[in-house]
Amino acid sequence: MIVFGTAVSDRATYERVALPGIRLAAEADSVVLVEEGHDSIQRPYNLMMERAGGYDDLEALVLLHQDLELTDDSLPRRVRALLADVRAGVVGSFGARDLTLHRWTETTDLHGTAALPGAERRFSSGPREVDVVDGSLLAIAPWAVRAVRFDEALAESFHGYDIDLCQRIRAIGGRVICDDIPYVHHMAKRDDHDAVRRAGVDLAKMWDPELRPREWAAAFQR
Repeated sequence: MIVFGTAVSDRATYERVALPGIRLAAEADSVVLVEEGHDSIQRPYNLMMERAGGYDDLEALVLLHQDLELTDDSLPRRVRALLADVRAGVVGSFGARDLTLHRWTETTDLHGTAALPGAERRFSSGPREVDVVDGSLLAIAPWAVRAVRFDEALAESFHGYDIDLCQRIRAIGGRVICDDIPYVHHMAKRDDHDAVRRAGVDLAKMWDPELRPREWAAAFQR
């Protein structure tokens, strides 16, 4: 059984964008979860992981942003095929390798498809193992749903929750996979660059203990 989950802050956007795509991809036994009224994405995602982990027949929990539209019904079969690898922990549609955590936006080793209205950017085709996948679409294996949680300490800047989750999955031996899952991300606004930088510093503190604070400061004063 595939469970779909969305953290909703704007009900109209969810019903106009995400919900039709979920209905297109959902199967007869799929469950659709919604969490509203939160001021972060980590908390509702953790709550949905708790709920999804209670299903004995769970095959994957698919977490997607309220402004992401699935454009065909291929997601369940793609996810099943990729999660047949018992080490696969999370599947996404857009990923990267060889990241420097406090400068993750500068990586050029990109894979999958970044689909925005009117501008689809394709970097590679077919499934690839990567270091991280973008959090706009996360298909999480049952074992990872039950073993890993999003770190709510990253809630303030919003960004980085996806990188942190992938790091946690990889730290316990799991694999991170990206595939060309068809979608369009109807982003209403661009990222807050200051928030992105703050999240990068927080991630570096968590995952790059050899970096010294003065080096982080220097990296972000440009």
